[in-house]
This record gives sequence, structure tokens and C-alpha cells, in this order.
Amino acid sequence: MPLPQTASRSNPEYTLTRLLADAIDQRKLPVGACDILNYCQHLNNSKQQQFVIHTEAGDFFLKMQPASELASDQFAAEVSGLLEIARTQAVRTAVPYATGEVDGHSYILLSHLPLAVHGDWQQAGIELANLHGNLSDQGYGYSKTTYCGPTPLNNSWRSNWSDFFVEQRLEPLVRELASHGDVFTSADRVLHACSNALKDHQPDASLLHGDLWSGNIGFIPDSRGSLPVIYDPACYYGDAEADLAMTELFGRFPDAFYKGYQSVCKIEEGYEERRGIYQLFHLLNHAVLFGGHYVTQSRDLMRRL
Repeated sequence: MPLPQTASRSNPEYTLTRLLADAIDQRKLPVGACDILNYCQHLNNSKQQQFVIHTEAGDFFLKMQPASELASDQFAAEVSGLLEIARTQAVRTAVPYATGEVDGHSYILLSHLPLAVHGDWQQAGIELANLHGNLSDQGYGYSKTTYCGPTPLNNSWRSNWSDFFVEQRLEPLVRELASHGDVFTSADRVLHACSNALKDHQPDASLLHGDLWSGNIGFIPDSRGSLPVIYDPACYYGDAEADLAMTELFGRFPDAFYKGYQSVCKIEEGYEERRGIYQLFHLLNHAVLFGGHYVTQSRDLMRRL
């Protein structure tokens, strides 16, 4: 569709309008979405830019980054995860409207979530438990590669949970760190210990958010209060405890959250021993991405396993 005459190539609004126009051309948005009232930038770095855009047709959240096959795959995986979560009707999530590539930018366009500072954490726990009640009959995995940050996750279906988690979550990160010179002398012992600890644990294959820390959950105002919403998923089907372990890693969620969760789904005996194994995945991933103290934290946790 033609662009408004006011759009200038030297202004970020020009790029935003081009991306909105692409979504309209895909028949994903009404024409009025190109009429930008105002916008604000939430993130701007070498990897990604994020904007909240207010238009005549509504408010949107846009992520864009330099065009690449990887960027397109990441955004496609995000759409898949959001739709998988939405399908369950267990918990609110962002609505994905469109993805595409325009003028050297890969992008994903989502509904804007006007997040509140506070909300009902007990209800958040209830809704996560309801999400975890959605099970796969194909085993552990997912229909496509998903991403935890920029890290691709091998989601090939497996029938054994220990094999899946050790071989498709922990081992690839240990190998990646070794290739960067961060060799963990205890890695083989720890991987073997993790495999043994999980070998008799065959949990239901629950739909997981996959990266559930405090930055990926919020609350949206509603006539009934501030209701939970989750976003930025790294979905797969696996042990529900893996999501719970992540909620305790980078600042534990409020106690009300776990009270709500356990009102629907009791946490199994032995979780305290398995929790560190699931947290190790996220620490190793952060060590790969950011290095520094995450490498030290990973080593410390591995010594305790």
C-alpha cells in the first residue's frame, strides 16, 4: 500500500510505517494501522530495537533487528509459541499479528500490553498450573526449533525425559562453552549425575513457557483487577518443574504465586533435588551469552549437583 506523504526516510517513523504497511499488505492489520499517532522506543541496541506504536487502528508492540535467516526463524518461533499458549486459553499472552522482512529489517508485530506494576500473583500461579495441564502425546519436545534468547533449542521429540533434558538442553551448552575456552572439568561427572537423577523421573509432557523469569510475566489492568499475562516464550513440552525452577532463579516470585500453583497442581516429591538441574540450563545459557559471573555461577552450581 502507498505510504503517507508525511513519512520521511530520515525519521524512524518512516521505517515503522513501512513495517506496518507490510503487515497491512499481508491482510493482518486494518489500513488505519499506518496512521501513526505517536511512538516510543523501548530498546535500542546492535541486536534489536523495540517500539510501542500508537495508531488510528490501535496500539502495537514491534521488535525489529537486522534481517537474517536466524532473525526470521526466531520471530517465527515466537509466533508459534504465543499461538500454542493462546490455544490453551489457560493464560493471557501477546497476540502476534505479523512477521516479515522489509528494507533490511526482520520484524514481529504484536499486541501492546499495557503492563501494571502490581497484580494478582496467586492467579498467575493458578493460570500457569492450568497451562501445564496441556499435555503432549508425542513425548518431550516441540514441533520446531525454539529460542531461549538467541540460543536455538533442539526440540526433537524424545520419549525419555532424562535423555531429552541432558542431551538436548545441557550438553549443547557445555560444548558451546568449551568451544569458547570455558572448559568445565567436572562437566562429564555432572552430566552423568543429572542423567541419573532424572532417569526414574518421567513426568507428564506439559506445555512450558520455557523462559519464565520476572521479565517475561506481567499484569494488565482489567475491570476485575490486574490480570496475569506471559510473553517472550521459548515453548516446548517437558517437565512443569522446569518452569517453576526458572521462577526461582533470578529473584523468586512472590509466595502467593506458588500457593496459587499448588492449589491446582501439587509439586512432586524430589523437586528440590531436580530444581538445580533445571536451573543449570539457564545459568549455562547465560554463561554462553554473557560470560562473566554466569560462568562462575554455573561452576558453583555444578559443584553442588
